[in-house]
Amino acid sequence: MSFFGNTYRALRLLPWVVGAGAGVLYAVAMPGFDLAEAVWVWAIPFILWAASTPRWKTWLIASVGAMWGAQIVTLIWLRHVYPPLGWLGLVFLTAAVAAFPVAWLALLRWIFPRTVRASLMGRMIAQLGLAGAWVTLEWVRSWILTGFPWGLLAETQWQRPSMLMLCSWGGPWAISFAVILFNIGLARYILRFFEDRERAQSELLKARHSGAGAELAPALFPSPTGFLRKICPEFYIGFLPLFAALFFFLRDVRNFHSQAENLFTLGVVQTDFDPNAKWDESRLREHRGIVRDLTLAASRLSRKTPVFDARTGTLPPAPPSGVPRTDAPTLILWPEAALPYSTDNDGYKRFLAELSAETEATLLIGGVCHEGTGYYNGVFTVTPTGVGKDYYAKRHLVPFGEYVPFADILPLRKIVPIAHDSLVGLRDVPLPVPVTHGGRTTRFNAGALVCYEDVFPDMGLDLARRGADFLVVVTNDAWYGREAGAHQHAAHSIVMAAGLRMPVLRCGNNGWSGVINPIGQATALADTAGSIYFRGAGRFDVKVLPAALRKPSFYVRYGNWLVEFSAMLTLWACLRYRRWRAKPGRVSKSEETSEHCKKEGGDK
Repeated sequence: MSFFGNTYRALRLLPWVVGAGAGVLYAVAMPGFDLAEAVWVWAIPFILWAASTPRWKTWLIASVGAMWGAQIVTLIWLRHVYPPLGWLGLVFLTAAVAAFPVAWLALLRWIFPRTVRASLMGRMIAQLGLAGAWVTLEWVRSWILTGFPWGLLAETQWQRPSMLMLCSWGGPWAISFAVILFNIGLARYILRFFEDRERAQSELLKARHSGAGAELAPALFPSPTGFLRKICPEFYIGFLPLFAALFFFLRDVRNFHSQAENLFTLGVVQTDFDPNAKWDESRLREHRGIVRDLTLAASRLSRKTPVFDARTGTLPPAPPSGVPRTDAPTLILWPEAALPYSTDNDGYKRFLAELSAETEATLLIGGVCHEGTGYYNGVFTVTPTGVGKDYYAKRHLVPFGEYVPFADILPLRKIVPIAHDSLVGLRDVPLPVPVTHGGRTTRFNAGALVCYEDVFPDMGLDLARRGADFLVVVTNDAWYGREAGAHQHAAHSIVMAAGLRMPVLRCGNNGWSGVINPIGQATALADTAGSIYFRGAGRFDVKVLPAALRKPSFYVRYGNWLVEFSAMLTLWACLRYRRWRAKPGRVSKSEETSEHCKKEGGDK
């Protein structure tokens, strides 16, 4: 690797170039920028640099700068949450999240330089082990210190249904594994190209002394055809998951759209309330009226008019009495804590039951239920007979958002605006949801998730294994401002739908509301300008394969098998480290040739 070594040593700004390049590619691949293809090459600058065995101090500085900077750009919307506390979160949370890719880059620096001259088997083990290490670190991030698996590499592909096919085999971890595998494979291909060019250059220098240099000159500049013909097994290994994803997508998308049937019709209500004003008691009556109007609007939407924009439109007229509507929503979804009334309030219960009867639909609402000095944040069913007895209460609470960690030890309540912690839900089974259509009531099992619970892959996986027919996500993304936060949050729901092979119904107070089908194709509620930020309502058909063709995905059946496999690959790669370690005084053949040429040139 003398060619790379000499070149890199000559470029004093190389660490800054590598760090900035990798950091920018990583950040722009995330939802918000949506340059999804950038993630397939983001690590290449670091991989190529690692081949030259850079100094550890320089490497770590570049790694921290690149990954911390990328996380700050990705999570810049945090500044909107409880300002100015959000700025503290932007600094410390991004630092914590960046620690995981920095750890992976340290492992890359430790392993990769020692595999440059390794056998094919050794190089393949390194490639697979490094891909497995990334997956293992992402999985650890999903649970350590309550977990924050926001911005997994899989989320970059949220608008690429063909790549999402991998999720049905290994969950979000499958895409992360494929991305790293491809990055290393392509980097190996580039290294092979320069190694061959260096070898040709050395041979040319030798040949010039013997008078045969003219015939070898073209070897210094291989043709594009010759470049593509070079054999690099690691490159082809990196391509395998992409080919597999494309194959399954072409097969499954055709089968789904030709055989899918309508499960029911959904209406969603997007209130677009200010997240702080929503709890203002003086505005309760106004907000209740808005929610009622939007619910009525949702019940009156049709295939011809599927969207209602409260800013520009008037409430759709009620259908003629006695005329049945076959395309009317039979289930209407509200966002998280749509109204701050407790569901055990008698007046509120009457309001809900009357609204369900007026719309002739089941209401599935985000609401709160007070108990003592605390409250549950959950999902409730409402029919004309009243609020359902069973409900789902949020199980994974947001630190410093719904409870204050260590509040009994540290005086954190003085700076965090939370007087009482939310109570932790205990129900971990799907919620029964009755839906009536044409006089016939069908009882579905809804896997309910509140707020950022959908970013935890295991929560959706657990509900799917417990018999959920579909997932429901109610959230309030108004805290994130009108930036990339809502898109990043929605990406998790899309990846989850593709992995579990079941529909996901999503409703937010502000941000991304809509339906995701079982193959990861999403339809969002948007206004005429294409914006997801508005007050309104929408209508969606929820489609699934016929019951006879519905089968649990490989991921649902076998769970996090890929995480376990990745951990074993990582361990294997680390244990082989000493076998790849160069013995004292050992140099490669290319280095010997390069040194010989230098001496010959100097003698001349």
